[in-house]
Amino acid sequence: MDETTKRLGQALQAAREGRRPKLTQPDAARLLGVGRSTVQNIERGQFTKVNRTVRQYAELLGWPEGAAERVAAGGSVDEVAQERETANADTPTLPPAVQYELQTNETLDSTVISLGPDEDDGQVIVVLQGRKGATPEEVARIAARYRKARRYLQGLAADSDEVDEP
Repeated sequence: MDETTKRLGQALQAAREGRRPKLTQPDAARLLGVGRSTVQNIERGQFTKVNRTVRQYAELLGWPEGAAERVAAGGSVDEVAQERETANADTPTLPPAVQYELQTNETLDSTVISLGPDEDDGQVIVVLQGRKGATPEEVARIAARYRKARRYLQGLAADSDEVDEP
């Protein structure tokens, strides 16, 4: 056991003990699919390197990706979270329903349709999704429907050029 693994183990233990609702070592072990002794060893710093199980434990406790390595190196979980916030500041957040659909299904195609000739006229972003594991026939059927819908949407965008704003 060295100082880096000991520091990380103590931080993980403190995070587990500080959770509300409370998370016990047996509960954490069950959720990770490991024995309680594995969780005990992690919290004692009795491991040689940050491995998959240690990362999964950190994730279970709500730590962002990369936090385990940062804490082991002497940093903090907050530093990782702050860096991610800064990096994502310019990235718009999608509504939860859209995020769910993007994660649940398979993206087959996408397109951006401009609503006017200028950049500030806006765009419609279309993401074609299909069920994960769809057969080639199902994908072909979805693609054919999408081609019709895309032509329709592009026609609507072209028609909007003729509409005068109040």
